[in-house]
Amino acid sequence: MNRGINKPGAAKLRPRCAAMAVGSLPYQEIEPALDIVLETTPEVPAWPQLPRRSFLENMYVQFSEGLPGLKVDIVAERLVKRNEVPDTELVAFAEALEGNDATFFAVSPDHAAGLYAFPTLYGRLRRPVDVIKGQITGPVSFCLQVTDEDRRPILYDDTTRELAAELLTARARWQQGFLQAVAPAATVLMMVDEPFLAQWGSGYLSMPEDVVMPLLDRVVGSLDCLVGIHICGGTDWSKVVELPLDLLNFDAADHLDAVVAHAEALASFVAEGGMLAWGAVPNDERVLTLEPDQAAGSVLEGVGALSATGLVSREDVLLQSFVTPACGTGALPIPVAEACLRLTAAVSSTVRSSVL
Repeated sequence: MNRGINKPGAAKLRPRCAAMAVGSLPYQEIEPALDIVLETTPEVPAWPQLPRRSFLENMYVQFSEGLPGLKVDIVAERLVKRNEVPDTELVAFAEALEGNDATFFAVSPDHAAGLYAFPTLYGRLRRPVDVIKGQITGPVSFCLQVTDEDRRPILYDDTTRELAAELLTARARWQQGFLQAVAPAATVLMMVDEPFLAQWGSGYLSMPEDVVMPLLDRVVGSLDCLVGIHICGGTDWSKVVELPLDLLNFDAADHLDAVVAHAEALASFVAEGGMLAWGAVPNDERVLTLEPDQAAGSVLEGVGALSATGLVSREDVLLQSFVTPACGTGALPIPVAEACLRLTAAVSSTVRSSVL
């Protein structure tokens, strides 16, 4: 499979454990969000998701506009898909898909203020960058979070699940175009956020493989930029690497065991040109006392496990890696979120200075 650095146009991308944010930040205003991105992750600028600004910036609401039959209940903070969908909405959606209507699939400014501030953020960078990061809510998590009027997740409705996959794919394509227009010389990396996949196989949720894998493949395989997945917990990485992905972002702070357990699958992924994003920095108050070399230890331990398979060299794993927080910081107190991102930058520097 042609992945990551082996893809046309991405050959120059060697992140070398660069610091990268996951997505959400706890600010209500744009300016401090841009400031912390520029301070801590300038090599991989990403537009900040700001869920505290409005329920419309909740990660599930943010990309939901236009789904036929969907009602956003702001007071109850709930997404509900009506059981009876007006034909007019279905026709409008189908026509927008067929006509590749960029206006229909654009994210509205009130749903993503940070995205619309990305041109300002990019203009404040001191030097050109090789990669810029966008993000979209993954189809599995989206379809588990959105329910019908009987509180049944739309994942289990074949028709609505298909519509959601089409919506998220079209919205990701629109976002790719938006970001690429801001930075024509950079490579776009679109991250697919799939928090529910941390419970895949746990028995708490029904996520049949014959539903999950085709749904993920439908979305990530339809994008022509670099595509990564973020799962903030342990999962079956041997299944995930079967998807046409270029980057895997995982919680290495608390779930390194899941990485080590699937070391051969991940080592093969890197050998094929794939990249890894080590979520080595916990997204909680531990960051107030944790030293950079302590957090860097999980990266180096994981790199050692992958290189021990003999399938990939230690150097290649490090060259094809990023360092991130374990998850988004949108629910944290602002001082803790800022400490998390600053520690991420420090861990990146620590790893680079010690082994690269």
